Amino acid sequence: MMDEPIVIENLSKYYNHFLALDNLNLRVARNENIGLLGPNGAGKSTTLKILCGLIRSSSGTVYIDGIDVGKKPEQALSRIGAIVETPEFYQFLTPQETLRYLGRLRGMQGDELKSRIKEVIHLVGLDNWITVKIEKFSRGMKQRLALAQTLLHDPPILILDEPALGLDPRGVVEFREIIAGIGKEKTILFASHQLVEVAQICSEVAIIDHGKLLVYSNIAELEKKYESLENAYLELTGGVS
Repeated sequence: MMDEPIVIENLSKYYNHFLALDNLNLRVARNENIGLLGPNGAGKSTTLKILCGLIRSSSGTVYIDGIDVGKKPEQALSRIGAIVETPEFYQFLTPQETLRYLGRLRGMQGDELKSRIKEVIHLVGLDNWITVKIEKFSRGMKQRLALAQTLLHDPPILILDEPALGLDPRGVVEFREIIAGIGKEKTILFASHQLVEVAQICSEVAIIDHGKLLVYSNIAELEKKYESLENAYLELTGGVS
């Protein structure tokens, strides 16, 4: 299991009587970048929230680096960095203050924390904003800061839910390049509606709908079979009239 940093086994989730995840199984190999695709309500965010310990499953188990998230959440979560839904920060703090605070929560301190803050701020292109209060930030800038905090403790696994949401076209391209760059040394599970983004960042995709896994395949193989990733997505999720 250690060669599969993300393992999802027989995962189901009910919200009252609504079945959001239906016996989902998924295994992600080390240093693979996997796109998680599906229509609204397919179960993507629910899956990521369970992986991040934000909600509990109704049944089934998820493992991060072989650690059962349900039984040892702190130990499992130390291995991941995550952006789940729209990130929010204390408006009266600066990025520097925010990352210092979050770093200390993770047990980082001193020169290590100081140099790491500079590194991740530079990586996401917020050098000129490091001492500006977040209340002045656009949504896209907050998204960049969210990626910075995700990378702060240099986790081996990234779980990203629509990370480019709110960015302008230039920002989307820059974001894609950042994630593609860091993805060479990390395992990434990347949920998005943007098929083009997923195709340029990920090697494989898992397509889910109504909480069930429809296909888990190499993108090139899907393109060969369906002519394009878009065709594959539409046909598998019933979007073709």
